[in-house]
Amino acid sequence: MKRVLVRLLSLYLLFAVIGRFVEGMGAARCDCSEGCWCKRPGLSAFRWVFPYGHRS
Repeated sequence: MKRVLVRLLSLYLLFAVIGRFVEGMGAARCDCSEGCWCKRPGLSAFRWVFPYGHRS
């Protein structure tokens, strides 16, 4: 069970890094307001894998 959870967490983090890379290339863009949680430096990598609670 622990191995499955570690793999799922690793996959989640991999998708976060891929999303950040795609956004850096200019293929995707977040149109949220500046006060949204996804604009913070530490959390910006997770905006594409956790798309809940964005403020437009």
